Amino acid sequence: MKNTLLTLTAACALTGCAGVKVAHTDIATGATHPKAIYIRTFADEAKFIGQHSGGIGERLIRHSLAPAEFSKALKEEMEKMAPAAVLADDETPTVGWLVESNLEVVDAGTPFWRAVNGPLGPGFGSSKIRIHVRVTDVAARHHYADAKDVSKGPRGNVLYEFDLAGGSRGQGGSGSIYAPGLGYAAPFDYKNAAERVLMALSVDPRVTGGRDSSTIR
Repeated sequence: MKNTLLTLTAACALTGCAGVKVAHTDIATGATHPKAIYIRTFADEAKFIGQHSGGIGERLIRHSLAPAEFSKALKEEMEKMAPAAVLADDETPTVGWLVESNLEVVDAGTPFWRAVNGPLGPGFGSSKIRIHVRVTDVAARHHYADAKDVSKGPRGNVLYEFDLAGGSRGQGGSGSIYAPGLGYAAPFDYKNAAERVLMALSVDPRVTGGRDSSTIR
């Protein structure tokens, strides 16, 4: 297992593995075990660029559907931690955690340049995504007039607040389960970002140090 991880790390160092990381953390309280998780995503002011599915004529549609697409991916991940639901515009939860996400940059990149440069290229054509995430204790949450702007000051009992950043990096045109290759990049980036939120909020998500035997050797 250790050799596999070392090999993967070395490969990523050379090719730039696709994925999303926590770029910056503002608040981390150590809260765990939510009773339920509710999800709401915004993309009103997102910088939506690159070659999106359907071409330039469909870009506005993809932009409008982005909150629903990311919310779906995030729900699938967060329900591994607790019962999760995507909130409708008129719904207000009363227990558990509210996970609010603000899509800031959704750059689908350019498949042509990903193919031309290849996995060892400088990353031209690579996709990029940036998301601001805030996790609030619903029971203590206050409501403000600018509730859609999750990038402003704390509202209620904020448990976690952080920024996600990543994309396809130097994966080139080959693609993988984490990168689109010559396909549409945004769904891969949404899934990678959703997985990173779960990893960031989980206790020992990789079960590091897990043993097949309880015997000390």
